[in-house]
Amino acid sequence: MDWRISTDTAAPEQGAASRSAIAHSYAALFIALTAGALAFIFPPLSVLALAALAARALMRSESVRIDFLSLVGPIVAALIVGGFAGFAGGMGVLFVWRLAADTRWSTAEAARLAAAAGRPVETTLKSLAHAWLTPFYALTLVAFTAPHMIAGLPLDLPHVPFWVPLGVGIIAAGALFDWGLRRAADWRLGELAGAPAAHLLTHHIMFIAAFGAGLDFSAGVVAMIAWRLAHAAPLALPERFARAAA
Repeated sequence: MDWRISTDTAAPEQGAASRSAIAHSYAALFIALTAGALAFIFPPLSVLALAALAARALMRSESVRIDFLSLVGPIVAALIVGGFAGFAGGMGVLFVWRLAADTRWSTAEAARLAAAAGRPVETTLKSLAHAWLTPFYALTLVAFTAPHMIAGLPLDLPHVPFWVPLGVGIIAAGALFDWGLRRAADWRLGELAGAPAAHLLTHHIMFIAAFGAGLDFSAGVVAMIAWRLAHAAPLALPERFARAAA
């Protein structure tokens, strides 16, 4: 039984572009989780997978542009902190920077997809606050369980008590539940913008699986790198798979 309510004023998002965006979101999630699992089971194979994804992204790019100025701030901060707190502290600074950069990219991508779907209300900072809470919860959990090792290198963050990740996790869970209810209401009304919803769903799964689960920190880092690379060079999926994902 189809519980969606059809309306004339708010038609569901249509088009091959939307179906393709949804399929690419799920494909990137699958690639990332597979790379993370490989890092947990057989790390050398995961490095080979990352190298293959990076090579594919470079070959698909017409011109590779690296903004070196954007790297100056994090590197200087890592050197300063490393000088006072040691090498592990400097690695912690780089981890926080990458976590924030990945979150900023993901929320910007969700806003772009929402704008393309004609849903400007979903592009505001308030509507995307839930997308920042999940990574913040992951950060507090990593700080609570620190120190860590990544590729044989130590990484440390200032320790936080147990109630910090617990409190942030409760707030993040509430925001995620509210977002899920809103998207379910949109689906029933036939107003769901599938592309941004699919991207944000994979966004939450990625950050929780990579760092929130706390199983293997190195595997989580590999999964996040693979996620970004998979988005940088999306797979050319057949139309039937795009239709099935949508």
